[in-house]
Amino acid sequence: MAKPAKAKPKTKAQTHAPAQDSDSLEKVYSEIEAILKRHAPPFRFEDLGVRNKKSAHITVPKPMVVPGSYGGKPVHVPLAAVILQKGYVGLYLMCVYMNNEAKKKLSPNLMKLLQGKSCFHVKKLDDALRDDIEAALQLGTKTYKERGWL
Repeated sequence: MAKPAKAKPKTKAQTHAPAQDSDSLEKVYSEIEAILKRHAPPFRFEDLGVRNKKSAHITVPKPMVVPGSYGGKPVHVPLAAVILQKGYVGLYLMCVYMNNEAKKKLSPNLMKLLQGKSCFHVKKLDDALRDDIEAALQLGTKTYKERGWL
């Protein structure tokens, strides 16, 4: 006689938090974008051009040659970018990517949001985080001036 088939277990209830409200992420994106805009000039502010996503970045005003990169071609070196992603706002700080010493000067509050080398996943903004982002951009500006890019 054949054994009866075991009943399939019921699917578990989802235990993760509900998705971030898209309106609040839009607000976070808009606020970070406004912070970036305050740095133009001396930086150029423009749409980053990510398909089907809100995005913007600030770059040095004149194309620069980055030794060992881009095949020696001059490029508009980015300082920072912001992209509205599905579950977070991505803040990309290139000054951190190119300078490990700069990373050590960022606030622990901001560093908790770091995913990878230069992407910070921001879901909520408070006054302290706004100040930390502003300080990071000022640090990047100082670093770019020291390199002769500004």
